[in-house]
Amino acid sequence: MTSLSQADRRAAIERFYDAVADGAEMDPAWKQRMIDAGTPDLPDDPTPEQVDAWTEIMTIISDKAYIQEVRAGMADMWNGAFDATAYAAAADATLARVRTAIEQGLAPGSDTGRSIAGEWLESSARAMKRTPDKAFLDWQLDQYRKHHARAMRYQELLAILRGDDTAHSAGREWRWIVEAMGHLL
Repeated sequence: MTSLSQADRRAAIERFYDAVADGAEMDPAWKQRMIDAGTPDLPDDPTPEQVDAWTEIMTIISDKAYIQEVRAGMADMWNGAFDATAYAAAADATLARVRTAIEQGLAPGSDTGRSIAGEWLESSARAMKRTPDKAFLDWQLDQYRKHHARAMRYQELLAILRGDDTAHSAGREWRWIVEAMGHLL
């Protein structure tokens, strides 16, 4: 890992996104944002923890079964009706509200948690041109169950590579909203 250049690391992430986007009508700008966000900048002298984190990332992004799972999800999501701009705006607004709720010590099952979850369900459904009904909620929760653990671990690994506190990675907000969505059932 220490002998890989930043270009080599980026190429590995690009190969992963090329593989999972195969067959999906993914917006090239969205794909580029995902590659940019998922490509870690490492220090010249990484710590052993950073070396281990990069090794684990390489294991994740080269797992053929995982690539197939993500590809199926991408094809389902990027079906020509998905509005990436609306989805990104909805996610940003939702995650900002979730961060505030976490800072205030509010639980996902609180009235605020259910309100945020309901708004996320509505806005994400609108971005996907879907109906925010129980079937859509079940679909979303199923996607999170399938991919959430690995996606959250990936975020933690990126935080390690950046030298950030893993307790404050994006994963905590997504864990919170997923739990809040479970209270909508």
